[in-house]
Amino acid sequence: MSDRDYDLKNGRVQGQQVSSSLEQVREILFGGPFRELERKLARVDAHLATEAEELRKEMRRRLDVLEGHVQREAEALVARFESERIAHAESLAKANRESREIIGALEQRMTRLEESLARAQRELRQQILDQAKAFLDETRQARDEMAATVERELVALTEPHDSENERFSSTLVRAQLPDH
Repeated sequence: MSDRDYDLKNGRVQGQQVSSSLEQVREILFGGPFRELERKLARVDAHLATEAEELRKEMRRRLDVLEGHVQREAEALVARFESERIAHAESLAKANRESREIIGALEQRMTRLEESLARAQRELRQQILDQAKAFLDETRQARDEMAATVERELVALTEPHDSENERFSSTLVRAQLPDH
């Protein structure tokens, strides 16, 4: 080893001695307050860590409560919308059923009215036919009566024993009257 190495080594040894003596001086001067400060800092760090953990737990608890509330509200909204949807579907079905019933009732009423109208038309046609027949019968009867009256009058005007004139005049009267 050279002198220089020894001096360096010695210097290191001396540097270590100086450093340790400085530490001792520091310890004497600042040791108690420094240790107290370190203890206080350690307590503050522990307290902050505890507070941070409690804050995390409180935040987690509040978030869980809020999440539960939001979920219950969402479920309530879904249930309300579903019940409203069901109510609307039921009211639509009821309205549809009622409209079908009304349409059915109207169709029945129209059928009855059509049947009534057809019956009234048949009755009216029958009345017209009956009246026409009665009119024709009355016309025939009036014609026959008129023919008989004309024949009697002709017979009364002509000689009572002239049978040829009688036949001719009755044929003439019948030919002139329409036959229905």
